This record gives sequence, structure tokens and C-alpha cells, in this order.
Amino acid sequence: MWYRGEDYVDRGRVEILQHDDNEVRALVHGTQDYEVYLKPLARGIRKQCTCPYVGGEICKHMVATAIVWEGLHGHARPAPDKVRAEAIHPPPISRKQLSYCFAHPLAADLDMIRVAVDYYALSPKRHARLPKCPRMETSEKIPVQWAEIKSCLKEMERWTKRKTYHIYFCAGEMAAAFSEMLDVIYSRLSGSDPGEVIRIMAHCVDWYYRTFEQIIDGSDGVWIFPVARMGRIVDELLGRNPVHPAWDEFNRIAEAAGLWYGYGQLGAEGVAAWKSTCL
Repeated sequence: MWYRGEDYVDRGRVEILQHDDNEVRALVHGTQDYEVYLKPLARGIRKQCTCPYVGGEICKHMVATAIVWEGLHGHARPAPDKVRAEAIHPPPISRKQLSYCFAHPLAADLDMIRVAVDYYALSPKRHARLPKCPRMETSEKIPVQWAEIKSCLKEMERWTKRKTYHIYFCAGEMAAAFSEMLDVIYSRLSGSDPGEVIRIMAHCVDWYYRTFEQIIDGSDGVWIFPVARMGRIVDELLGRNPVHPAWDEFNRIAEAAGLWYGYGQLGAEGVAAWKSTCL
């Protein structure tokens, strides 16, 4: 968290709005603008940030604000060796491992994505533990049917009604479950009717824009994992059935969803290109 805060300072993302010896208010420019307030107390510090991290816990925006504020009062940053000596040790999931996942989403370890937030949030809020995948048939010999996938999507929507569901802290688990569902669809392509699967994928694209993007906070980039998988499936279907009449319906549904979201016109080839998406 310290290093992420330092990075924000080095990139000039901290705007001090008001400060004196006793308190500071700042605007930190991240995924969006976040308001930070810090005030040292006799025993501890009063701290607030409007980011989705965790209310009352220390986030990178608070760290960045504190560094700039202390600099304004003539205090230098701690030396790197002091930071290394006093910081909490890195979690079992390394940044290198996570970077690999985001650079190669189709090869990512989805279990790593599920739990990453628990390691990298200093004190995450208690949140729901979601199933790895909605209930569905996994046998490659059984054709995929829209009724089955529709039931899966509805099941994932019901997960968000749980009392401890959190739009940010459950985002990785939700993205992983959606990805698992898409992986099962991909494994069952050969035994399925191509027109039915094309129709299913049209509705998956629509659900992604109209529902998935609304029920998670994907600011950490976890949206990339189902997106790459939708792209892989559509690319495979285009390769096998490039002139199937079901593509007309697919393009109509995908275009309407893209326009609704503000993405612009979207068709089968555009979705197929998602398979190469990476961060």
C-alpha cells in the first residue's frame, strides 16, 4: 500500500485542497477523483477516503496524501530500507503472478483472482464467499441450451442479493464464476448446435454490459477475464460457422447492448477480437 501511495505522489496525482499542522484535505486522482481527509489524534489518526477500498482503513490515496502533506511541512519520506524493515511482508500471491494473469487472461489461475483482493486489501470488509461456478452440466457430450445458461446468469444475479455481497470485494469471485461458466460453454461447443450457442453468446454479451458491469466494481480490471473468454468462444464460432444465419441476431443484440453501454457499434468480429484483450 505504501508503494502504491508513493507511485501516486510521483505521478502528481495528489491535489491538496486545504492543510495546516492539524489536518489535511486532498483530492487524489485515481480511477476517479477521491476525497481524502486526515487528522492526527492523541491516539491514532482520523482518516476518511471516498474510494471503495474499506471505510476507515488505510488506502493508497491516504498514503499519497500523507506523503505530500508531510513534505509540505518539511518532512522527508522514510528511507527505502526503513520502509522494507517496517512494512507488512508481501502476501503469498505475488504481484508478478497477478501481472501474468492480467497479461494472459485465458491462461489465468481463476482461484488467484478470487482471493487476490483479500491479500491486497489491508483489512477487507467481511464479504460473501461465492460459488466457483453457477450450477450447470459439465459433460462435453451434452449440448449447451439457452435455458441452462439463462438459469446460470439468474443464479449469479441472486448471489448479489446476499447480505454480505460487496460490489468491490466480491468482484474477483464474480468475474471468476462468470469465466468458469464460459469455459464450460467452450468445452461443450463440439456437441452443441452452433445456432443455439451463437444465440447464447449474444445474450452473454448483453448480460455482460447490462448486468455484470452494474453488479461489480471492476476498477481492478477483473472484467477482463470473462471478456477474453467471450471473445474466444465467438472467434471459434466464426471460424466454424462464418455464414450461419444466427449471426444476424447476434449482431443485432450485441450492437444494441454496446450502444446502451456507450461502447458504440459492436458485432461478431468486434467481440471475437476480445480474445486478445489483456492489461
